[in-house]
Amino acid sequence: MVHTDNDYATTGYDQVLEAAYLVYKRQGTSPEFREANTRLVSTLARFPSHRLFVDVRGMGVISPEDQKWVGNTIVLQLAKNAPGNYLYIALLVSEKIFTKLAVTSIEDISNGKGICLNRHFYSAPEAKHWLTQQTKRSV
Repeated sequence: MVHTDNDYATTGYDQVLEAAYLVYKRQGTSPEFREANTRLVSTLARFPSHRLFVDVRGMGVISPEDQKWVGNTIVLQLAKNAPGNYLYIALLVSEKIFTKLAVTSIEDISNGKGICLNRHFYSAPEAKHWLTQQTKRSV
């Protein structure tokens, strides 16, 4: 179920995965990146879930400032909207080195906060399978 959509990114809720999602369609600007992630926070508030699927294959390069912003700000906001204030995040990545570096940087920042577990995958079936295996964390 699509919640928000534009030419840069789509957010929504996947009823089969029981997960909110964000799919990037193309490389964008810093304001577009930040706006898409802010929309994701709204999507998770509307459809609370402890699972999040993010397809970054079309995302392109993200600045170090935006990487820190996601890891330090957006992930905290997302976790506040998740049941139990904890998220499992499956990231679908490409083999592009700069995208992988950005994803790894965000994973390192956010995983260190103790409010989520990020894992990245190179195939959608593998990412979705892992995500379905994640159950709500008891606090």
